[in-house]
Amino acid sequence: MECSESYGMLPCSTRVVGNVYLLATYGFVMLKAAQLLSDGSELLLTVLNPGIIGGLLLPILGSLPDALLILVSGLGGNQETAQSQVSVGMGLLAGSTIMLLTLLWGSCLFVGRCDLYPVNADLVAKDGTLTRGFSLTGTGITTDSQTTVSAWIMIATVFPYVLAQLPHLLHRPSYGHPFAVVSCVISFCALFIYCGYQVVSPWIQQRRIYFARHRYRQSHALHRVHVYSTQQAWGGLFLEDGVTPNKDVLLKIFGYFDENDDGHLSERELRGFIVGLGITHETHLPEEEEVQSWLREFDTSRDDKVSREEFVAAITKWMRSFRAKDSHRDNPEYWHSQAKDARSSLDALLEQQPDDDQDDDEQDKQAPKQVILKASAFILAGAVIAGVFADPLVDAIDNFSKASKIPSFFVAFVATPLATNSSEAVSSLMFAARKKKRNISMTYSQIYGAVTLNNTLCLGVFLAIVCARRLVWDFSSEVTVIAVVTFLVGLLGGRRTTFRLYMALAVLSLYPLSIALVAGLDYGLGWH
Repeated sequence: MECSESYGMLPCSTRVVGNVYLLATYGFVMLKAAQLLSDGSELLLTVLNPGIIGGLLLPILGSLPDALLILVSGLGGNQETAQSQVSVGMGLLAGSTIMLLTLLWGSCLFVGRCDLYPVNADLVAKDGTLTRGFSLTGTGITTDSQTTVSAWIMIATVFPYVLAQLPHLLHRPSYGHPFAVVSCVISFCALFIYCGYQVVSPWIQQRRIYFARHRYRQSHALHRVHVYSTQQAWGGLFLEDGVTPNKDVLLKIFGYFDENDDGHLSERELRGFIVGLGITHETHLPEEEEVQSWLREFDTSRDDKVSREEFVAAITKWMRSFRAKDSHRDNPEYWHSQAKDARSSLDALLEQQPDDDQDDDEQDKQAPKQVILKASAFILAGAVIAGVFADPLVDAIDNFSKASKIPSFFVAFVATPLATNSSEAVSSLMFAARKKKRNISMTYSQIYGAVTLNNTLCLGVFLAIVCARRLVWDFSSEVTVIAVVTFLVGLLGGRRTTFRLYMALAVLSLYPLSIALVAGLDYGLGWH
C-alpha cells in the first residue's frame, strides 16, 4: 500500500507509528491555527463593534478549522474515495460536539465549582467561595438566565440532522438527496439567524437594562414619596378606594420643594427633591444624570422646569403602571416590596454584563489601526495555516485508519477535536477557574454557542459536500448520538441555572457512553 504526499512535499506514511507522529504534528499545527484565529478575533473586539465581531466574526472564525477539515474530507479523489473519507468529516463533527458537551462541560463545572447556599428556596453558588472541597451536593455553579436561552437555541439546531436522516429512518433512501439539500439550506439559514441574534443581543440587553433601571427608579421614588408623606401625616398616595391617586398629597409634596412658590420646580429645586427624599445614588446613575433623567421625563413642555401639573401627571402615570389589588396599593410595605423586586431584577441584568476592563491597559497602548492590522495578520495566518494543513491531516487520519484497522470515524471522533478545540477548551477552563457567576455564564454560553455553530455552519458545509458530490447520507448512529447528547445536556442547561458537582460526573460519563453507543449501533445492530 502506497500513500501520496500532500502537495507533493508534505510527508505521509503507511505505518501506524508514522501516522501517529503525523497526526500529532498536523494536529499541533491546526491547534496553532485555531489559536491565531482566536487571538485575532479577540483583538478586533477591543477596537470594533463588539456586536458585529462577537456575533458574526468570532463564532465563525472559531469554527473555521473544523469547517475546513470537513470541507477537504469530501473534496478529494473520486466519488468512492470521497465517500470513504467523508466519514472523517462526520467523525470530526460528532466528536467536536460530544467533546464540548461532555468533557468540557463537566470539566468547567468541576473547575468553577463554589459552595452552594440557599437563597429564596433555591441553591445558589457563592462567588469565589470553596470550603466544601469535592462535596457532590454542597458545591456547584450558578449561571444567568441568558445562558439557558443559549441551551434552548442549541437544541433547536439539531433539527437539520434529523431531517437529513429522515429518508433512511422511513426506509425511503431515494429521497435522501432532496432531503439533504433542504437540510443544508436550513442549516445555513439557521446560521444567519443565529448570527443576527448574536449581533442584536447586546442591544437587546442594553434595552432590558434601561427599562429595568427605569422601573427601579419609579418604584424606589414612589416608595420614598410614600414614606415622606406618611411621616408628614399627609396620608397615602391613594385615596381610600386604593385606585385613585391622592392628588392632594402630591400637591403638598410639590409645594414643599417649590421654594419660591412659583408653581414650578427648577433644576435646582428638582435636585433638592431627589436628594431630600433619598432617591439619588440608588439607581446606578450619577446625581447630575439622575436629575437630567427626571427633567426629561417630567418636563413635557421642554421649558427646563417642571410645572405643578406636569409633576402630578408624571407621578400619577408612574403609580398607575404598577398593578396590584386595591387592598395592597397603599400598604406601607407595598412600594418597598416593589422597589426591592425591581432592584433585584436590575442587579441580575447588570451581573450579565461582560467585564471589559481587564485588558484595557494593554490595548490602550496601541492605536486602533495597529490593533486592526495585527488582528488581521493573525486571522489571515490562522486561516492560511488551517487551509493548508487540513488536507494532510485528513489523509493522515485515513492512512492511520487503514494501517490500524480502526474505522476512520472513531479516529476523527477522538483525535481531531483535541486539536481543533484545545485552544477553546483551555480558554474556557481558565475562565471558569475564576469562580464567578459572570465568568461561568459566559463559559457555558460559549460552549452552547460552539455546538450551535457545529450544527449550523459545519453541518451546512458537510451537507453541501454530500449534495455537490452526490454522496450517500446514512449516518444513523452518529445522528442518534449527537441528538441524544445535545438533548440531554441542552435540557439540563435550559431548565435550571444551578448545577451541583455530581452532575459533572453524569455528563462526563456521556463521552465514553457515546463512543460505545456508536460502536454498538454500527456493529451490534448493523446501523450505518
